[in-house]
Amino acid sequence: MSDESAVLEEFVANAATVLLETEQNLQHLARTALAKYEQIRSNQENGQGADGHEATLRLQQIGQQLKKLSERSKSLQIYLQNGLDAPPADDDDWPRIRILQSHEEERTQLARELEDSIGQLLANAVFELASCQHLLAHDKDAVADGLIALQNELEQGLADIRYFITDLEPATILNNFGLGGGVRRYLEQFETRTGIKTQLRINTNVGRLPSVIEIAIFRVIQEALQNVQLHANAAQVDVIFEEKDDMLEFNVIDNGDGLVSDRINMSKKNLGLVRMVDYAELLNGKVRIFSNPELGTRVTLSIPYQTL
Repeated sequence: MSDESAVLEEFVANAATVLLETEQNLQHLARTALAKYEQIRSNQENGQGADGHEATLRLQQIGQQLKKLSERSKSLQIYLQNGLDAPPADDDDWPRIRILQSHEEERTQLARELEDSIGQLLANAVFELASCQHLLAHDKDAVADGLIALQNELEQGLADIRYFITDLEPATILNNFGLGGGVRRYLEQFETRTGIKTQLRINTNVGRLPSVIEIAIFRVIQEALQNVQLHANAAQVDVIFEEKDDMLEFNVIDNGDGLVSDRINMSKKNLGLVRMVDYAELLNGKVRIFSNPELGTRVTLSIPYQTL
């Protein structure tokens, strides 16, 4: 690691620590201000307080502003800890911008996958049908073999389309089967499509969760599995649900090549970590990556019980 990198890493660590303390202080001030506002308003409604509408309203505004600053401090801290680009400094629309950017990245990725799989398959099908038509009058056995091969390719294409539909709309599979059942069926599709062996272990009674929470958890698992397919060179991937230290943890563990820290830092956007962090933030959770060269990678989503 260069001297410049060490200085930057130390500064980021110190900044994240200060931001965490700042966020906690701002939260305390915001709660205090809003509690005083509610107390004064209650007294006024009961005729116990003097008329001080402007002061009371100002107290409410201060509390809301402090709460907003606390949320921004927390977001910047999370981005620094994960080595991501910070949100725009003075743009109240940055969450909307992040969501829009994430959607565009997902659409671009889907378009590339459709071109590489379904587009190529259909092009091959057209070519094989033309060849069969040419051979029909001369070599019926070759035509029969060609049609069998074409049927197999189209069946694989149908499986790919179903996989993409699940990627685009996980709510359907989750509503039908719940989080555990939905992930199990997704892993079955993933194994068939990639040839990577999968195993799901549920060591906790998760039960049914609100739809938006199940979707966010599913998306993090989905992103982690996509990384395994594209980058890990793995033969096996395990997905584990468990409870630990008043947290629900969702782990995706592969036996692939692993990542050294420099590659993790350089590849975070390509690895979909930005999207995983965004989904984790919705749940007041945290995403962590543990990896060693040649020993595989573990992606862990931790969510506090109170969020659920």
